[in-house]
Amino acid sequence: MIRPVGFFSELSPGWGFPEDGSIRDAVRPSGERDESDIVSYLMNGTGIWSEMSAGPDVLSPDGPLLTGIGSLYTDGEWIWRGDLPHYVSTHHVSLPAEFLRHVRDLGYSPPKVPDSRLTEIAVEDLGMDIG
Repeated sequence: MIRPVGFFSELSPGWGFPEDGSIRDAVRPSGERDESDIVSYLMNGTGIWSEMSAGPDVLSPDGPLLTGIGSLYTDGEWIWRGDLPHYVSTHHVSLPAEFLRHVRDLGYSPPKVPDSRLTEIAVEDLGMDIG
């Protein structure tokens, strides 16, 4: 089972994953000491679903639209939305300690996810019919 991270209640689509509560409760005045490395990890995950979607930053709705908000990325163990790097870098949104340990243990370098694992996630976790 894939582990979701950053699926906050204000963000749509949620893909049916359990919500991580309100994103407003996760905002902090400053980020992790290694925030830029964490953001890089999120940006360099393997794409599993790409959407040509755009929407507002739910924490700053008057700002520019964010693109690809419904896109999904993974490292084979965790899955996140395409806009999560923005929320971490711009609003210093906190992420679960277990996810941060995982990222740090991998040296901030997401592994290449084999096609077989991507298919497994798409079918079993996202409920896609790709047959």
